[in-house]
Amino acid sequence: MLTLWCADWPVRAVPSADGVPIIVMERHRVVAACPLARQAGVRVADRRRTALRACPSALIAERDHTAEMRAFDAVVSAVIAVVPRLELLNPGSLCFDLRGPTTYFGGEEAVVERISTDVAVAIGDGSPIGIGIAEGRAASAIAAHRSGATGEPIITPPGETVASLAPLSLKWLQVVDEIPAEVVDLFLRLGVRTIGDLALLDERDVLTRFGLVGQRAHQIATGVDHRPVSSISPTQFPEVERWFDDPVVTMTPVVFSSRELAEQLVQGLAAEGLICTRLTVTAETDHSERNERHWYRAEGLTATAIVDRVRWQLDAWSRDAVAVTAGVIVLRLTVTDVRADDGTQHGFWGGASEADGRAARAVTRLVTLRGVEEVRVPVAAGGRLPEDRYEWVAASFVDDGERDYVPAWPGAVVKPAPVAIPVVDVTVEVVDAHGAPVGVTGRGEITADPAVVVINGRSQRVVAWAGPWPLIDRWWDERRRRRLARLQIVLEDGSAHLLAIEHRRWHLMGSHA
Repeated sequence: MLTLWCADWPVRAVPSADGVPIIVMERHRVVAACPLARQAGVRVADRRRTALRACPSALIAERDHTAEMRAFDAVVSAVIAVVPRLELLNPGSLCFDLRGPTTYFGGEEAVVERISTDVAVAIGDGSPIGIGIAEGRAASAIAAHRSGATGEPIITPPGETVASLAPLSLKWLQVVDEIPAEVVDLFLRLGVRTIGDLALLDERDVLTRFGLVGQRAHQIATGVDHRPVSSISPTQFPEVERWFDDPVVTMTPVVFSSRELAEQLVQGLAAEGLICTRLTVTAETDHSERNERHWYRAEGLTATAIVDRVRWQLDAWSRDAVAVTAGVIVLRLTVTDVRADDGTQHGFWGGASEADGRAARAVTRLVTLRGVEEVRVPVAAGGRLPEDRYEWVAASFVDDGERDYVPAWPGAVVKPAPVAIPVVDVTVEVVDAHGAPVGVTGRGEITADPAVVVINGRSQRVVAWAGPWPLIDRWWDERRRRRLARLQIVLEDGSAHLLAIEHRRWHLMGSHA
């Protein structure tokens, strides 16, 4: 197999002036940087503030997958002229079965020379291109990434793939998106540091301890990678298509229609316990013009991932005025390879979920529409009072994924914390069984058991209460210092509230669900 990889491809989709360093971010982590930025010390996975500390003059750009695919389409077209059938992994990376081209051109070196020349012409800036040849999808991807650092192709002779992988760090499996970072980290902490170390383990033991993902890593290490590039068009897998009554000139309605088709495909496969890993997207116009691309994703293509790839592909195609002279009349999605749905093991105590992913994508879209400084999100900030525990900051200053843990401050109210905090001051009356006002002494002791609470003119009986918890906050600051006592109560309607008395007056600090 041959894998072609263009290093730091997201940078090529960013227009900029000569001599200005470029850093491309996604979810506030560096995903690519130009040579100038790398020379200054910027590294992939750096946080925004770390990257700007290393290269303050850099131009920061948010990653745009559509623009990347639009730029990469010239490379795809150049390779398709040599190899009719290939698979797109991501914008900037593709692979294909080398057996046919090797026979036609007379050897692997001849294929590499032809591909290198044509791709260099398509790119036009002389940037290094990574080309790796090896037995297996993962091995060729690793070879391509290693080749991208030098610009010299890496050709692994037949039968030597396992030996070439053995001395490499296990982190290479994470770099080429084969094994999740947390699994690689666990291997490293257990002393399995190289791919060769993993190959020496018994496959049954790896399967028992690490599950199917560990088994796949072991198979890669031992040269058993049963995921060849498809060179034929199988017909036994499902296919869905949408015919349009009138030719659609703009691609937005076509992409919108792809969502229904993608969900239909994914749900149909899910009913059989399967996940799509290889997909063919085909579009045809009223003038019989045709655009077809083959996409591959090892972890599987969700409905959202399918729609994204349809959008990338059609956007790049529609910008070629020569290739597209009429409106689209049919969109077809064909599943060409599947794997068993291994499921997802969620943590016992929460963790990232699909809702988190949807929220992150929504924030990204808002940032695109309004700008990074106009979109604000809450982040944990500590504090002893409910209104101080979170603060609103610009989305550009938030690091998605790993976030620093903010421990509870001494003197903070005991859990559970209120889930609703009033935006205006709400005065509250607290009285005892005889109707006398309840207060808190200077020593933090309550004057009587609270019996009735009046909130917004509504009187309710107290069924349970806890506290008070006195607090002297920022006593050194003449303007911001506060002295108060907090009280938790449960009322007869089942609602729970956090009250505070300050300057001998009770008010509502927050309410529980």
